[in-house]
Amino acid sequence: MIKRLVIHRFRGIRQGTLEDFGKINVLIGPNNSGKSAILEMLYLAGVAGRECEVLIPDVEPSVWKATTLNRRDFLYQEPMLRLRKRHNEPKVWESSPAVLTDEYTLSVELAPIPQEYPLKKFSLVGPPEEGGRKPAFGKRDTTRISLFRLSPNSVSVPEPLTPDYFDTQKVTLENAYWAYLWEDSWVYRWDKEKPADYFAIWAVEGQLPEAEHVLFFDLYTATDLFEQKFSKSAYREITNWEDYVSEHLGNVFPEVRGARVNMKPYVGNKWTGYIEFPDREPIPIDHFGDGARHAFKVLATLIALRERVSEDKPGLFLWEDPELFMHPATLGRLLEEVIELVKDASIQVFLTTQSLEVLAWFVQAVEKEHPLTDHIRVYRLDLEQGALRTRKFAGKGLASWFRLFGDPRLSAEEEMRSPLYHLLKGEEHYAD
Repeated sequence: MIKRLVIHRFRGIRQGTLEDFGKINVLIGPNNSGKSAILEMLYLAGVAGRECEVLIPDVEPSVWKATTLNRRDFLYQEPMLRLRKRHNEPKVWESSPAVLTDEYTLSVELAPIPQEYPLKKFSLVGPPEEGGRKPAFGKRDTTRISLFRLSPNSVSVPEPLTPDYFDTQKVTLENAYWAYLWEDSWVYRWDKEKPADYFAIWAVEGQLPEAEHVLFFDLYTATDLFEQKFSKSAYREITNWEDYVSEHLGNVFPEVRGARVNMKPYVGNKWTGYIEFPDREPIPIDHFGDGARHAFKVLATLIALRERVSEDKPGLFLWEDPELFMHPATLGRLLEEVIELVKDASIQVFLTTQSLEVLAWFVQAVEKEHPLTDHIRVYRLDLEQGALRTRKFAGKGLASWFRLFGDPRLSAEEEMRSPLYHLLKGEEHYAD
């Protein structure tokens, strides 16, 4: 299970630390406080499972055991392409500095870095080819790989490659994974005094998930169709997958109890679920409302993940805005099903939310002493000139905060100005 995340430059975050993660981790805070960026960092670190070595000629040692991005994630999507889509960036990084050599290695030369700095030039080298296995890297990787992840090692990372912030947080490679990302759009633009300042770098402590078991569920997942390879793989490998989805969907939407879910091709190579009531024409889930589509796809993908993980090959579920399109009562039932699915599974959950209903559901869960009460964490995030500030509520501490201080999403000033605050207090409130 992931225990700690230490960040040096990623999108809007200049530096920051989150620690003491539990099984269920809820991220709250204002817009642009780093919640989505944290999901993206965990996603990229998690899906970096392709073995390689990083060759850095100007440091000692010059060869580092590492991994880089898998070609596909759990949903059979290309990792960097799906993140670029989230930010309306071009699908392909046309100005990528990576070049494929005749030896099928990726050679990278970063023009902005001064000539005398280490990491201006480095290479990613795949494992030796064996038994006709295709090379680790191909031409497509030059625009799709912009990250490597160093594996835990007893050798200290040379000073030029180590962010100063890592030193202050006592981060070492001995018990952490270090991710280096050099694609321009993801590197926080601040002062550049060291080679490390030209990269987005973050360290993850604890047990990482199996790279093939990282599920990132966001707006695009909720509204998109399933990749054919994902659907066929789940259909083939998971006994009674559709029956499980039918059962849990009926718990969220009582009106579809008795209907059967079938996964079928829908458009081109994309698949979706069909809801089949007895003696009625099957209806694609994408013909239902957005809330039903969201809940269906969360359940279908999470059930597929749950059935594949194991203690030695755990999973990671990253869920952005569970409240998306959801009616409050339905949202509560969906959260209940999701927590039930992961309760006894080797799956760690990180979710972001702006919803008071989501927080209230967790307050109710801990007050009723849910089996996971001591494993639930809520983090309130704020960014101050790029520095991430965090406040943690663990287990029943969240309920205590609600009872004593009110809405943990808001500052005291923001809460006093909130119409909801005055409504719940039974006071009349008129905007100035």
